[in-house]
Amino acid sequence: MSMLRAGLAVAALFIGAIAALLGTIIVFSALKTGSIQFSYGIGGGAVTESASRATDAAQYWRLVAGLGLAPAIVGALAVGWGWRTINR
Repeated sequence: MSMLRAGLAVAALFIGAIAALLGTIIVFSALKTGSIQFSYGIGGGAVTESASRATDAAQYWRLVAGLGLAPAIVGALAVGWGWRTINR
């Protein structure tokens, strides 16, 4: 195994584990509270968006899927690929 491939596998393990953990936390938090909120931008131009399951269910589930489920699944796949590559 080349050093580049080994480095990519270790990076996939590390970054994938972080993504899977944060995605899982976001999903559990959103399901527990019934709302999800995030902000972007800096200074006076900062924007905070929030969606509640009770008021805007479609936007809520879109955000849960995009900000929680997608990183959790992609992170878990990256960890699996990295682990399998390292152990070959």
